[in-house]
Amino acid sequence: MYILHRINGHDIAGVTSLATDTHLNLTLKQPYGVTAAIIPWNVSLIMMCMKIGPSLIAGNTLVLKSSEKSPLTSLLFARLAKQAGLPIGVLNILSGLGKPCGDCLARHMKIRKISFTGSAHTGKLVQKAAAESNLKDCTLELGGKSPLVVFADADLEKAAQAAAFSVMFNSGQICMASTRVYVHRSVAARFLTVYKDKILQVRGHAGDPLDPKTTSGPVADRQQFNSIKAMLEGAKQQACCFSMGDVPSEGTGCFVDPVVIWDPPKSSDIVRKEVFGPVACVIPFDSEDEAISQANDSEFGLYASVFTRDTSRGLRFAKDFEAGTIGINTTSPYHCENLPIGGTKGSGTGRELGSEGLDIWTETKTVFVDLS
Repeated sequence: MYILHRINGHDIAGVTSLATDTHLNLTLKQPYGVTAAIIPWNVSLIMMCMKIGPSLIAGNTLVLKSSEKSPLTSLLFARLAKQAGLPIGVLNILSGLGKPCGDCLARHMKIRKISFTGSAHTGKLVQKAAAESNLKDCTLELGGKSPLVVFADADLEKAAQAAAFSVMFNSGQICMASTRVYVHRSVAARFLTVYKDKILQVRGHAGDPLDPKTTSGPVADRQQFNSIKAMLEGAKQQACCFSMGDVPSEGTGCFVDPVVIWDPPKSSDIVRKEVFGPVACVIPFDSEDEAISQANDSEFGLYASVFTRDTSRGLRFAKDFEAGTIGINTTSPYHCENLPIGGTKGSGTGRELGSEGLDIWTETKTVFVDLS
């Protein structure tokens, strides 16, 4: 409920204009009415709160479809909402597969707004279905392949710790994970050593998620395991240098050991495609121009980070990064609940959290009043 409280602190308000002598001009912010949301299986409780709170606060009703892989959180939330006195019909939970359930929401003629978090492939299908039906408004938070740039003047311990936590958080199953790490060549070897040590520290004990000693669990299911395995097998075929870890074996259940690949080809799938597992590439660079060029050479634009003691350089990179969310001497999953997050390019459209995350659930209406 913390996220809902912080968002509720933002006002839903239009603006007024006295630009003309004879008219009062103003805008109204009004709810869409019936809205929909589709959330992924990873960090489903957080994703759910980021959509339910703003939609209802803006005055809408909401139909939320949970992932077929993690439906229980949403169902429990609905039970608690009912116990708290939320009127029947305001919040509706739908459990089921993307097709037909998600497709039905995206195409429904009485739903006028939909918010989707998930893969870029599915996001395009949602937007296509929304356009083919009633041209409903879409907010899309999609995949990522987030770059993290480390300069020679950076605090290498801090940078390595942040990068390690980012790629290991939720066993690497997070869209904003820093999976492309660009390090100045003069400190690359030293950083790589520290980085691998930090990854092992962050991972800790991998095992049964119900065991209190466990600090790192398996990936979501066999399908996700096979997807990660196929990506790593492809990297092997492209002669990528595995500095840490290897292709996971079938006998280990759905556990994937962390993998660090050193300086893979820029055109390889392991650099360009989202793996959604504990897999990172470490790539050396020689100049600022090379670093920003490589960081932006991606279909994605969700999160980008730079580590440097030079504040001016950090702010230059914040402007030059082609990403919706930027970290300077910090990286994902860090964010601030009362400021917006979201992607550019293939990572989506629109923003969530903050005042912008509330506005997306309203329509703007312009009103002109003749006072003469």
